[in-house]
Amino acid sequence: MPERAKDGGFPILTYWCVTETSFLAVLKLTTIFVFGFFCLIMTPLYLTAGKEYTYAATVFACGIIPLVYVAWATSPFVAAVHMHLPPFARWSPAILQRFVRTAPPNTRIDIATMSLIGKPRVSSMTIGDLKACKKRLGMVNYERDTELLDKTRKWWRFKAVREFNIQEGNHGKIKTGWVWKELADRIAQDGGRIKEVSKKGKE
Repeated sequence: MPERAKDGGFPILTYWCVTETSFLAVLKLTTIFVFGFFCLIMTPLYLTAGKEYTYAATVFACGIIPLVYVAWATSPFVAAVHMHLPPFARWSPAILQRFVRTAPPNTRIDIATMSLIGKPRVSSMTIGDLKACKKRLGMVNYERDTELLDKTRKWWRFKAVREFNIQEGNHGKIKTGWVWKELADRIAQDGGRIKEVSKKGKE
């Protein structure tokens, strides 16, 4: 049985994309080792050997460019999405389906991405915060406004994750994947952001 979250809801898994993100995690770690070899070992050796600075700069670029590009390109990829359910929504599949179709914008979700070293990084928000978009040549299809959140964070902490890539078709990998499919359809139908459903709305 899932544990109750701090907001009183019960998180259920609605999106799962671990196979792809596991590969990306290995790729991230590989670029870190490449960076360490070229930038921390080879570059100092070139400098101490009296080689021209252009050679040392080329070797340094061979280590830093893959690290920066992979970190930039893979940062939005989402591994999992959990949706927080109120207790009554867990009584039966029919009630769960009705709640998902009419879930208010303040319903909380947790989106897991990866840090630079491949460690899971969980971003908590409401479904109303998430907005459909198309950025980075299609590598980002959802975003949220993190301006206020970043202002309240400690100076030494990384900025909150603002952009996400939640791939289509992965909802079928898990039994409750239809929940995310329903939320994604609602976001698309509501002009890119989930809005409050009126009493005359979906039943």
